[in-house]
Amino acid sequence: MKAEELVDGTLVISHDGSPTKFMLGFMLLLLGTAAYDAFIGTRGTERLIGLLGASATCLVVAIAFHETARFEFSKPTHLVTWRRRGGFRARSGTMPFGAIQSVMVERPLGDEGTPSRRISLRTVDGAGIPLTVGYQTDSDGAILKTADQIRALLGQKAEETHSSDQRHVADVSTLVASGKIIEAIKVLREAEGISLTDAKQRVDELHRRSAVRPPRNQR
Repeated sequence: MKAEELVDGTLVISHDGSPTKFMLGFMLLLLGTAAYDAFIGTRGTERLIGLLGASATCLVVAIAFHETARFEFSKPTHLVTWRRRGGFRARSGTMPFGAIQSVMVERPLGDEGTPSRRISLRTVDGAGIPLTVGYQTDSDGAILKTADQIRALLGQKAEETHSSDQRHVADVSTLVASGKIIEAIKVLREAEGISLTDAKQRVDELHRRSAVRPPRNQR
């Protein structure tokens, strides 16, 4: 994620976290190998089919995981213009600064060690608009700083995001470990303002992960 402040005070947040270039490069390598086998080598039909199949897989992965985003917080007009593309889906919109109730920094449940985060805009009608679909490693706190830049431009108070996001993740994890699934869903919804369906999916995923995790004394 990249934050850039323009001359007029406009803040532009952009992101290009897709593995598209790597996957397409690997696909071309596979296709080149397949062409060599087909016209020069003598490796057999099965190998050729395998190479073509792997090439097709690389193309599908490149498309499915392609994600770009651009959020422009215009200081002169007090409007946010945004566009986010992920996989086969693209979303965009425009809204006034006043429509943004808060700027949230979210962490995935079960996140341990170096934190992963994403910024999400919570609107006055309760909707959540994440700047990126995926979470990004934030070892240096750059995402926290970007969130504070957005809050400052919107005229909102800076929050103790680092401690608060750790606290609610820890609370939800503790509730799940104790079998209190409904309470965990409730805490997650209140902390991040997400829908019941999204909260249930994330808590269910954390529950599955904790169920297969071996006890500490067996590691």
